[in-house]
Amino acid sequence: MKSLSQRLLLSLLALVAGCDVFNISDAEGTRGRGARAFDPYSSSASGAISLSLLYFNGCAILPSGEPVSPGSLSLPDYPTTCEHMNQQGAQVVPSARLEVTPGVSYFVREFTAVDTVSGVHTDFNNRHAPSFWMRNQSRFKDLDWSGVSVGRDEWTNDYDRTFQRETYYENAAWMLSLDDTFLIEVLDADGAVRTSATYSRRDFMGESPITGRTRASWLVADVARPLFPGDPEVRMLPDGTPPSYKTMVKASFSGATNPFKTLTMPQLSGEGVIRVTWSLLPLQPFIFPVTFTPESERPATCYRLDANGLATDEQVPCGFGLSQAVRLARPSNGSYYMPGEAVNFVVSLRDGDGNGLHPRDVMPSYNEYVGEASNGLAYFNEGMLLTYRDASSSESGFKVVGPLQDLQVSRGSYSLPYFSFPQYSEPYFYLPPGSNMLAGGGDARPPTRYSVQLPPDAKSGTYAIILKGHRTFMGERLNRLDPFFFQVGQAEPTTYPGRVGNCQVCHNGVNSLSNVHHGMSVDHVEACKTCHTEEGYGYLPDVIHRLHINSRKYTQNKGDCTMCHLTRESTVWPSLMSCNGCHVTSHGSEYFDLRFEPVQNTPNGYGNCAESCHVTTPPAEHILPPR
Repeated sequence: MKSLSQRLLLSLLALVAGCDVFNISDAEGTRGRGARAFDPYSSSASGAISLSLLYFNGCAILPSGEPVSPGSLSLPDYPTTCEHMNQQGAQVVPSARLEVTPGVSYFVREFTAVDTVSGVHTDFNNRHAPSFWMRNQSRFKDLDWSGVSVGRDEWTNDYDRTFQRETYYENAAWMLSLDDTFLIEVLDADGAVRTSATYSRRDFMGESPITGRTRASWLVADVARPLFPGDPEVRMLPDGTPPSYKTMVKASFSGATNPFKTLTMPQLSGEGVIRVTWSLLPLQPFIFPVTFTPESERPATCYRLDANGLATDEQVPCGFGLSQAVRLARPSNGSYYMPGEAVNFVVSLRDGDGNGLHPRDVMPSYNEYVGEASNGLAYFNEGMLLTYRDASSSESGFKVVGPLQDLQVSRGSYSLPYFSFPQYSEPYFYLPPGSNMLAGGGDARPPTRYSVQLPPDAKSGTYAIILKGHRTFMGERLNRLDPFFFQVGQAEPTTYPGRVGNCQVCHNGVNSLSNVHHGMSVDHVEACKTCHTEEGYGYLPDVIHRLHINSRKYTQNKGDCTMCHLTRESTVWPSLMSCNGCHVTSHGSEYFDLRFEPVQNTPNGYGNCAESCHVTTPPAEHILPPR
């Protein structure tokens, strides 16, 4: 992955321990401890479909980053050209279509609007100019910016020795508001309102910048490390790469807590509009042109599966939803894989009705993805990640890790005590960054069959193939992160270390972890540490602490470590990276240089402070699990 991509991706997934990882049912009886009566994220099997509405620099966009066309409608408030993230910011006549299904009930899962400029505020020491643009020139200038202040000035270290500095502007009145509302209206081609619903800001769970949500920030990327605290100079990279500058205001609200508040799409065909009016911007509604496509008019582009779960040549119309499956080749001894053996498997991605989203042997190409011809399957999208700062709409692929009992948080080294393919943070992408440069260009189709070689000294136990998938279909946007298990060296299963847990105390029902951000069930969240190994990818102890300590919705005692930590051992590895998630100014600048050392060096920001000072006297204000 390109270094900037890696630095920008942050994660939401909260820490959870499982019970029996091979039995994820419980008293509630549903995937990820969801609601028994109504799981709104079950797509066509639920009472409503989740709807995502995305807006960028004045235009509606699809989750692929493609700008949405108004079609034949005359919309005075909608631009005739849009900035195109997938074409390096070129102004284009929009051509994508946002389709919805008449007669289907939707609930608004996400509303996100972004205004950003690049290469405008280039004075490294002038933090006023970005703020002035936000308050006086951006599309969000009419929000109440009173009280805004310069907040965190955050440096991020990447393993290839490139850095970025992001300055956050915080505490504006609109950021702290909780009582504002969003009026969602569906209009026909003549502009008549056919249905509507009003959502409260309290109806959404997620709006934290730590997960790529609401933020006002100024980013300086592709620079070398500062030499001392407050260093006023821009330090160029050794290869002469010039710094890049980006200023952003992003208002993003996601994770519907009240999916029973629904909109039934009117029985229309052709064109219409979804209009969003934010009570904090009553004179500036957000316009989303839509196309009403009846279910009977859906083309037959999905594939019927055979008895083995593999796609046949028979094509059928697609349905809502996303499910993932893996078919493993039989081990040579017929029971479990041996160290040094190749693990061969086939990936199958399906809609919620059990139809294949791709042929048996290949997946859609990148061009098919951005051209709305991939049955909704999404791939790595650099524009959405770097420009839109969307951390959950790309990176489809897999990772192979194990054994489960040895999984642990990275402690300043890529010499992990477990097997990981790939070794670094990112998964193995079906289509990686720069896919258009591969053989076949944007028309290259990735395979569905993969082979991963186990090392000759692979430890015995249960291993996992973790699939990460994304799909958008008829307004619905879903993320899934699913583990599939196999045995190495022994037939007896092993499980996760069980050092963290209790996340379902808060993340339950419609807001279970299966339904937020990446979409990983609470029973498998200890696998999250296998991707979030260093800060460029969202170092897990850092982002989890920051997310919950700064959340207005996390009302537990924030000094009670026993809420999430099940063992004392999991709490006694303090480090700059772990502790700074809550204590931003701990030790001031005393250990300034350690913060900028590479991840694979020791000492660095990931090191164990307990080795020096904190082993015998844990912080008195923290409640730790007993010995």
